[in-house]
Amino acid sequence: MQRSEKQQFVTEFNKALKDSDFLLVADYKGLNVLEISSLRKEIKSNSDSYFRVAKNTLVKRAIKDTNFKIAEKLFVGPTSVAYSNDPVSTSKILVKFAKENENFKILGGVMGDKELSIDEIKNLASLPSLEEIRAKIVGLLVSTQTNIVSILQKNQSNIVRVINEKYKADN
Repeated sequence: MQRSEKQQFVTEFNKALKDSDFLLVADYKGLNVLEISSLRKEIKSNSDSYFRVAKNTLVKRAIKDTNFKIAEKLFVGPTSVAYSNDPVSTSKILVKFAKENENFKILGGVMGDKELSIDEIKNLASLPSLEEIRAKIVGLLVSTQTNIVSILQKNQSNIVRVINEKYKADN
């Protein structure tokens, strides 16, 4: 990489990180290109996340004036980064991939301005995704509306029965 390419990479990567709320750092030593490509493809297709393998010195420069600076100590050896605005979906994909590939090791992460341990990342991965939460909320709203309509219909039919009984009793 030429010096100008490195500067351009740092600038673009810095801008992308400033637009993200979540960063996960992992050691990919021992993975082949096919495995890394499949992980990158899975991350891109299942969430609004990005996955990069880059030189540690360039990544350290890119995170300098971001919230992710506290993760600088994690960039030792062959590291990769995943970043997004959806920490749950990104964590789910990477934790699952780490379980399936023993050479992929999650080192830590940052959410907002808080450093995350491996256990905290696993806890994030166990939470329901944003889409699942939205579906549950919509389901609750629909069921509540259905219950209200059902109650109103039952009350109306009861009123009609009472009036009908009163009419029969009077005649």
